[in-house]
Amino acid sequence: MNVLAVARSLNQKAAQQKWQHFCDPTLAFRDPFYERFLSLWRSKAGTRAMPAKTDMTPRDLKDFLRHIVICQRVAEHPSQYVWRLTGTKVAEVTGDHTGKTFEESVPSTLRPRWIECGDLTLDGGQPLRFLGRVQISGREYLHAENLLAPLANDEGRPTFVIGLCRYTPRLSENEESWENQMASMPGGLL
Repeated sequence: MNVLAVARSLNQKAAQQKWQHFCDPTLAFRDPFYERFLSLWRSKAGTRAMPAKTDMTPRDLKDFLRHIVICQRVAEHPSQYVWRLTGTKVAEVTGDHTGKTFEESVPSTLRPRWIECGDLTLDGGQPLRFLGRVQISGREYLHAENLLAPLANDEGRPTFVIGLCRYTPRLSENEESWENQMASMPGGLL
């Protein structure tokens, strides 16, 4: 899979659908918190394409747990996902959906976007950065920066998506927006 081409296609669809988010496969994070998480993910993967879900222990994730989500793809064509873990900081924004399917917990207007992001992460087999505006009622003032990374099941197949999700309020109109960050990205990803 050409992840850059698929990310570009997803970004074009996001613009057409007014999803107000974009995928950055270059992983151009500005906050070292994400880099620390990426280092952990890479060290757990070792020589494999990705770590297994069982490699990412609560002890390993202790500094990140409040911002972590883990989803499992339980069906393909069409894809269906189940929340396996929702960190407390994520739950403050999205609600605690642990154990629920996307169909039960994600608004129908957002579900295609969330499923496509999960599928791109699993099918591409690599971590991805997503930037955007939260589109959950009452939370529209928040910007999201999420790192999604694939995790393998016990058979080695990419089945789980682990996300490091952080939300920040937009402080002022002068603040650099996620839109400006995306526009300045190399590679014509829009």
